[in-house]
Amino acid sequence: MRISATGNLEPLIDVEIKSNVEGEIVRLHVKNGDKVEKDQVLLELDPELYQEGKKQAEADVATAKAQVRQAELNIELKNERLDSGLTQSDADLKISQANVETIQATTITQVSQAETNIQTTKNSLQQDNIALEQAKITLEQGKITLSEHEASLTSAKVSLDNAKSELERNKELFDKGLVSKKALEDAQAQHSNAEVQYGNAQKRVDSQKQTIDSQRRTISARETSIVTREGILANEELNLENLKRQRQIAEEEAQLRVDNSKTRLQELISTFDNEKLLTQQSRVSAEANKLRRESSLKNEAERLDWTTIRAPMAGLVTLLELEEGEIVTSGRSAFSQSPPIMTIVDPSKMVVKTFINEVDMERLRLNQGAKIKVDAYQAKIYDGTVYEISPSGQEQDNIISFEVMIEVSGSPEELRPGMSADVDIITHEEKDVLLLPIDALINVPSAIVTAQVDDTGPYKANQPIEVQTISGKIFRGAVTNVGSNDVTISLDGSQRGILPGPTTLSLLVKGKKKADGVRATINVSKGKFVMLNDGGGGKGKRTEVETGMQNETHAIIKSGLKASDRVVLQQRKPPPGGFGQ
Repeated sequence: MRISATGNLEPLIDVEIKSNVEGEIVRLHVKNGDKVEKDQVLLELDPELYQEGKKQAEADVATAKAQVRQAELNIELKNERLDSGLTQSDADLKISQANVETIQATTITQVSQAETNIQTTKNSLQQDNIALEQAKITLEQGKITLSEHEASLTSAKVSLDNAKSELERNKELFDKGLVSKKALEDAQAQHSNAEVQYGNAQKRVDSQKQTIDSQRRTISARETSIVTREGILANEELNLENLKRQRQIAEEEAQLRVDNSKTRLQELISTFDNEKLLTQQSRVSAEANKLRRESSLKNEAERLDWTTIRAPMAGLVTLLELEEGEIVTSGRSAFSQSPPIMTIVDPSKMVVKTFINEVDMERLRLNQGAKIKVDAYQAKIYDGTVYEISPSGQEQDNIISFEVMIEVSGSPEELRPGMSADVDIITHEEKDVLLLPIDALINVPSAIVTAQVDDTGPYKANQPIEVQTISGKIFRGAVTNVGSNDVTISLDGSQRGILPGPTTLSLLVKGKKKADGVRATINVSKGKFVMLNDGGGGKGKRTEVETGMQNETHAIIKSGLKASDRVVLQQRKPPPGGFGQ
């Protein structure tokens, strides 16, 4: 026995590629479908901004190292000054002059850093404006797509209404016996398909509306970001002016300290231990600053390295929709809602993702075998196994289904993600059994009447007969057995009004009453039958059968038929000369 389903091929492992920094794509080394190795270069972003940042960080490190050297020199000079009174004045003067140089170097560094920050903010503001324009264009495109989806929804609604009308018409014709059951089922199938198409169209409209809402939020976030950056830029420019004034004051104060160095000489000598500790702390502070600058340099070098994006694993490139010249936003940005640049999938393990109706879940197990056929390679059948069964169901078109993953054995390289696939999951196997086409099986209720009669002479086996209730209602049937003082009658169970239990009846043969006031017992049951072809060219002989497991096409026959029997297929249209078997 099998469970049949349809789905799509997907890789078991895939990785979304995002950028840690933002910038313009200057070189794109791959395209969709390319095979890549681990650490292979995928694309390169414009490194100019990050190269400048690295240069600035290198300058900061050089300044910090100079400060460390200056701090060490300060220690040496102060030690010499404190150790020898003859050299105290010269040492103090040198230290003061060195401090002036350090402050001047710091002024240059801080002003340069502030100017770099302003330029960085201007670049970011320009990129935000570009991204905002792109988002607005995407929004307009989304509105056009929504209009197309809404038109498709209207068309699907018309098709659904037409299919519903056709189904109702076929039901009326079928009830009147003017069309076949096959025609009715075709109309039902068309109606079901129209419902599915209408549901899918509605989902596309809803999904596109959500996409438009998301894009509007993106635009709002971009506009907020632009306002924020403009405020940051104004603040940075104001800070730069303040910094220049502050550094000028600092330099003037440093020069004043040079002039006062000789005056403070005696105070420094009297506080020998304190001065020594202060100079040591200055060196520690300079070392700490150097470490911070080196860390910043490492970060800038890392950001520069991030402008070259490499493959985190070997696989196939998919979902690449960007081109050279487009702007990539950082995946680390708080305002970024951009999709991944591309996705790399591992084609060595492919699975078919499908949904199984909840009524089939009782038969489904992990590691069950499966046969897989993809639309792209109709002549090939691939083996597979049930790899994963979702623990929770999902509602689709008012039907609860469970997501199931079927792993393709060996995952041949010709298979690609997204291919449509038909899957037969093998849930039960039996060998050397008799199979009956499901179209030949008739499921009907039956009613058996056991009537007590004084004279059994008028009755014969297989004789058509009618029974009449006290209320006057007549039911058709046939004599199945004639005893010494009773007659067994099989009624057509599809007739309405047959009630089980003891009752009083009249028996009619060919419309003539043969017995009246007959005590009888009616037993109602359900059975399975086939119409056995007796070779007479008619509708066949009704034969009861016992069935076992069954699927959508066949049922196992346990008793009632043998291999050589021919049966009538109930749903097949009769060709010239009678029904096909």
